[in-house]
Amino acid sequence: MIAELYCMVTSSKYFIADLVEEMGSLNAVASQIVAFTLDPECDLDKLTRLIMSDNVMSMRFLALANSVAVSRGKEVRDLRECLIRLGLERVRNVALLMGMHDMAPSNENSANLDMNEFWKHSLATACCAQKLSTLKNGPNPEDAWMVGILHGIGIIALSQQVPEDFQNALLRARALKIPLAEAEMTILEFHHGELGGRILNRWKLPRIFSESVEFHPENFEKQEISQESFAMTNLLLDSIELVRAFGFGDSGDGIPARPLEQVIEDIGLEETVANELAIQVEQEVREISNMLGLDLPLSPAPGPLDASPRKAARLALEGVEDSLAREELEEQLDMAREIQRRLLPKGTPDIPGFSLSAVNHPCHHISGDYFDFINVQGGATGVVIADVSGKGMPASLLASNVQASLRALGQVFPDPGELLVHVNTALFASTDPEHFATLFLAIMDPDGSGFRYASAGHNPPLLLRSDGVVEWLNPAGTPLGMFEEMVYPVTRVAMAPGDLLVAYTDGVTEAMDSREREFTEAGLEQSIRRNRGQDCESILSGVIKDVTLHVKQGENEDLDISPHPENSPASPLEGMSDDLTLLVIRKES
Repeated sequence: MIAELYCMVTSSKYFIADLVEEMGSLNAVASQIVAFTLDPECDLDKLTRLIMSDNVMSMRFLALANSVAVSRGKEVRDLRECLIRLGLERVRNVALLMGMHDMAPSNENSANLDMNEFWKHSLATACCAQKLSTLKNGPNPEDAWMVGILHGIGIIALSQQVPEDFQNALLRARALKIPLAEAEMTILEFHHGELGGRILNRWKLPRIFSESVEFHPENFEKQEISQESFAMTNLLLDSIELVRAFGFGDSGDGIPARPLEQVIEDIGLEETVANELAIQVEQEVREISNMLGLDLPLSPAPGPLDASPRKAARLALEGVEDSLAREELEEQLDMAREIQRRLLPKGTPDIPGFSLSAVNHPCHHISGDYFDFINVQGGATGVVIADVSGKGMPASLLASNVQASLRALGQVFPDPGELLVHVNTALFASTDPEHFATLFLAIMDPDGSGFRYASAGHNPPLLLRSDGVVEWLNPAGTPLGMFEEMVYPVTRVAMAPGDLLVAYTDGVTEAMDSREREFTEAGLEQSIRRNRGQDCESILSGVIKDVTLHVKQGENEDLDISPHPENSPASPLEGMSDDLTLLVIRKES
């Protein structure tokens, strides 16, 4: 094997300038965003209009601005306000990250390099560098985050432009347990850091980025680079070392990870701080990958990413592993509950000619149900009910993305079908096919005569006419994010005084009793007929009570089952395996 490795040295050589040219630039929108944010006199209005030209980018910025970590409980719907909240440095970072990911998607592998593992490593390094910078009062934390993301750009270029020689370098590094840069020097006569630095120079990024990326794989002297680059490069090296010890992803290096105890001692971290840092970095990698639509597995089988908190926990007392895992799970569920709570509007809008009420009772597992009221171009109100695939944090984050996209694009597209087309395009581009959402959208007529609706594979709402006739509004489109190019037909429905529209999620009709019998659409219709003479809030309470009695056979008569329209979601209902989300609209005289 070693003999074969030495034969690799005879490979042909390349000019770095040619590889930089072949690598190309960021996509147009990302490149322009970076240029705007680097301008001290950045025109925020122009930057806002630029980002609005890209539906996917707009959705990601809005979702990030409304994330639990950034929003502090204050929702933002306007893209300009979103950019102010994030700050120009973070806007720059997101644009660069998405531009890089477009060049090397996490779901595509090349030259024996697992891009999922590469992106895990890059995101973990970025998060770790940012936190170490804050802990040590080091370089700008946002710049540290960006250097952590950019440090592997040369690896991306080599894997794409010279895959055969890069594969040989990877094999050599792993077989001889040497740094990847050393193996690259043997085969190519330059390393990924040099190439990465040249690429960043071409992209006209600040010197601190290009120098840190170029010199981090080398043994360099302090006088070779600027003072700020020297500090940033050392911070990057500490972060890479720590991430390798934690076991977050794989950058292709053949160097075995040093014991975590040695690494944190060399860096100067307390054991408890390192333990907390490992958990925080893992959580942030998962949150960022979800929020920005990176195709990283969220809950893989036991592997490097999941093992990292356990590795760190070994520094503490015996048995801490289980305690930390429980705490982490509960913290993630708390975050998911907070996201779900903030997805729901605080009250119901006044829509001429209609009365309405809505409720969401979350199950203890937390799913992605939500309802919303959006303003669309022209002043009309859109009524939304949606159900996102999955449970827990991933479902809540995806629901947040869907809501942000709807609210942003609703200001541009007043037609419900056209609006869903653009939301679907954005969602498809930012998620994998396993993550999707069913959704019903009704745009209420301003004159109170009815509504126009489009449905993305959602449970058919029930329309109970004043004369007792029932209509089911069957969906004519597929779920959002499942297929790239879809059409969502629009249907107009006229409403007469006394007509009721009831939209719901499958947690209502699929609620099962102890014999696994579902509540069904027929049960919902019976409940609506029985309660139709009451106001909208009372109708909702009646349906929730009927579902609860169906599941519990009368055991929960003291449960809080009121709609809580001003403080949604309401309390979880015992025995439910899925959220109960309902929305009722009545046409008034």
